[in-house]
This record gives sequence, structure tokens and C-alpha cells, in this order.
Amino acid sequence: MAIRSGKPSPEDPASDDPDVERVRRMVEILKAQRLAQGLTLRQLSKSMQVDFTHISRSERGFAQPGLVILLRWCRALGMEIESLFRESKD
Repeated sequence: MAIRSGKPSPEDPASDDPDVERVRRMVEILKAQRLAQGLTLRQLSKSMQVDFTHISRSERGFAQPGLVILLRWCRALGMEIESLFRESKD
């Protein structure tokens, strides 16, 4: 995803990619669950053993998490990754 002026660019051709869009929806689901549980980025990152800036960048659309991060994110929130894939489906 291209970044201009510190913001994700809506003109970025990758934003039309259905796989990129699905990962974006997954991150939205994970963020909503984090907020519903009242967790800060730092609290979540500690249980994930990932730097909080990585999660923050993912939640803001500046980075896409890989599979290992998605697995850790789900585990930290008490979610099954299968449910994340189901909920993010078109």
C-alpha cells in the first residue's frame, strides 16, 4: 500500500486487490475486538510479543500483518483464526 503525506493512498492500485481488502477487514475486526475488550495497543502487544508500533501501523492501514501476527493477535484476543477468516469473507 503506497503512503503519501503519512496516509494510505486511496489511489493505490493495491487497494483494489481483493486479498488486500480482506486483510484490511480482518484488521478492522481485530481492532474492534481489542477495543471491545478495553485493551490498549501496548497491553495487546505485550501479550502478542510484538512491538506495539507494528499493531498500530496495521490498524491504521500503513502495514499488513503476516500470518504469524494474525495468529498471535487472535490468540491474544481469545479468538479462533478460523472465525476471523469467516467474518472477513466477502
